[in-house]
Amino acid sequence: MKDGLVTIGRDSGNDIHIDSLAVEPQHARLVINDGNCTLFQGKHDNTTYLNHKPIEEHQLEHNDIIRIGKHVLIYNNGDDLGVDNNTPKANNIVKPDNEKVAVNASNLKQPNSIIPTSGWLQVMNGKMLGKTFKLRSGLTDLGKLGMFPALIALRSSGYYISSLADTDDVSVADEDIGNKSHPLHDGDLIRLGKVTLQFHLQA
Repeated sequence: MKDGLVTIGRDSGNDIHIDSLAVEPQHARLVINDGNCTLFQGKHDNTTYLNHKPIEEHQLEHNDIIRIGKHVLIYNNGDDLGVDNNTPKANNIVKPDNEKVAVNASNLKQPNSIIPTSGWLQVMNGKMLGKTFKLRSGLTDLGKLGMFPALIALRSSGYYISSLADTDDVSVADEDIGNKSHPLHDGDLIRLGKVTLQFHLQA
């Protein structure tokens, strides 16, 4: 990562532009120094959340989840994060649906580097046994499918699942994922509360 400043906000001049009235003109900023990236809340009353908890200042770790209003940003500590004259701005932001934004910070210079696969979920128990769901190209909100509140995000390195609740009711391959994003692999069994799903990749 290059040292520098990355701003997040509603104004189009921000490095990460989120076009929403629920977002402050400059909502938050990322300060990168000696390989570390720290998230700072702006001087306003709209809360910035990190891994579902309100913060004012916090050093980021790989796959941390930043929430600004209804928008979701996923931090990736790849070497491409930085600020220079070649950094694309609004055109690299994906808006899949419901005003949600998925940003992979390490790919600001490579917005089209998405793996050529499709993800699917199959329900393995309960009333919806056997039902399948195709995952969206950006974010899939499992709560909207009538399941436990969780998100599955497609990044350049594959699909990742994150819990949206303050409980330990999400596991992948019998491993609780806590409040971190967890990579998904073909055939993984996912437990969401009492529901078990199997993740499939199709080339």
